[in-house]
Amino acid sequence: MIYIVLPSYNEEKNLVKILNKIESLNKKIKSKVILVDDGSKDKTSKLATKKYGFKLIYIRHNTNKGLSVTLETGFKKIIKIGSKKDIIITLDSDNTHPIDLIIKMVHKINNNNDIVIASRFQKESKVKGVTFFRKLMSNGAKYIFKIFFPFKNLNDYTCNYRAYKFELIKKLLQNKSFFKNEDFNIAAKILLFMINEYKYLNLSELPFTLSYNYKIGQSKMKLIRTIVLTLRLIFFRKY
Repeated sequence: MIYIVLPSYNEEKNLVKILNKIESLNKKIKSKVILVDDGSKDKTSKLATKKYGFKLIYIRHNTNKGLSVTLETGFKKIIKIGSKKDIIITLDSDNTHPIDLIIKMVHKINNNNDIVIASRFQKESKVKGVTFFRKLMSNGAKYIFKIFFPFKNLNDYTCNYRAYKFELIKKLLQNKSFFKNEDFNIAAKILLFMINEYKYLNLSELPFTLSYNYKIGQSKMKLIRTIVLTLRLIFFRKY
């Protein structure tokens, strides 16, 4: 089974589009969606009452707990109901990631990859609608991570659009405090943990187009907090 984790906070309008795209995808590849609502104040909860061509499992936080804990909630649910051969997909709920890339991700996982990352830094990749400063920050993070944590075939350490083997996430959740006091840096932290934990980790990247042109609303990322937490990861190895 393919599980798609959608961490969401006030993304109702973007989620409508994403869920429709997953519905189309489901004609080619069967999946279940874990929608984790991180205390949204919009009408995200109403989306869970609609009928789709796939199973949607809706989980709500009563208060906003941040991206890290929201991902953890989704992962815990999958480990509880899933099995060893399942594949876990994570992506953002702001309609910036192309859903059809999931087919290629699953194919790579099924061909002996442990993690597949949608990378902004492949030759064929494109980034649209992103400010110059945001691009500068992303590229700066890329080079810093590559200097301190070089790994074969790895260029994008921070993109949350990924596919994981079930067993990797199951192992990760054994660390009860892993997701605490983290936020948008969590994608990098997960990756560094796995690189450190597994001697033989098969990892690959796929080019994709990151487009903010269809995104509705403002980014939820707290820039200064994310920078501080990311620097803590790099220089204090807090993973």
